[in-house]
Amino acid sequence: ITTSLLSSNMPRPNVIIFGASGSGKSSIVNMLSGTDRAEVSSGGEGCTFESRPYEVNILGRYMTLWDTAGLDEGDGGSVSNIDAVVQLYSLIRRLSDGVSLLMFVVRAPRIRSSVPRNWMLFRDIICQGKVPIVLVITGLELEENRNQWWCTNLEKFRQDGIYPHGHACITATRGKARGGRFIFDEEYEESASDLRKLMVSTVRVTPWHVPAAEWFKSTFIAMLVRNIFGIKLLGGALKQLIDVCKMPKADAKELAERLSDADVP
Repeated sequence: ITTSLLSSNMPRPNVIIFGASGSGKSSIVNMLSGTDRAEVSSGGEGCTFESRPYEVNILGRYMTLWDTAGLDEGDGGSVSNIDAVVQLYSLIRRLSDGVSLLMFVVRAPRIRSSVPRNWMLFRDIICQGKVPIVLVITGLELEENRNQWWCTNLEKFRQDGIYPHGHACITATRGKARGGRFIFDEEYEESASDLRKLMVSTVRVTPWHVPAAEWFKSTFIAMLVRNIFGIKLLGGALKQLIDVCKMPKADAKELAERLSDADVP
């Protein structure tokens, strides 16, 4: 990385890396930057509690990677941690240079039930389908053929409504040291190359600035109508969160209110 170039005033594409805790987001930052700047957890708890930027050179294009807090399932496994969702939404809203790419990191082999909800929440509702989104699958170190895993599981993603602009099945760790090298060195370097090519081919040329979520307002209009006239009316925010993201009504109501509060300057 050339420091002088990275410190220039030219705006760089913002790439938001999101997913569950322990999915490998920080490992991907380290892979792409060629350093160990992002702290990596050894288990599933995760160690990133706030969004952190990392400036990197991706095949000659300078980008800012944002490592974000994990979107974990709630106690009942029904909805992601609301604090993490609100934090990520606030980050996307406040980026003055806009957003150019979303990178959704999912750890194999078990695909959590929250994956399609998180996908739809950020792709369809918050970013309104305006930002390219790629799917990065980690945890495939022991797979004989990483790409075969994608072919095997492709139909499951499609059934869940997940159609990424591109995907990468990667090895995000070099593994244990053995014989003067790391056991997954070759797979790691191949993965880094695949991921860089994917980013360059999918990043949005003109960044998209996420507007204030107008649909939140209809939630409170609906609440007002109900309170004054006693009419049961489902606001647009709740309807989208319930119908599109399949959230329980109580969770959807809390999330809509929290996101609306995040829009207040």
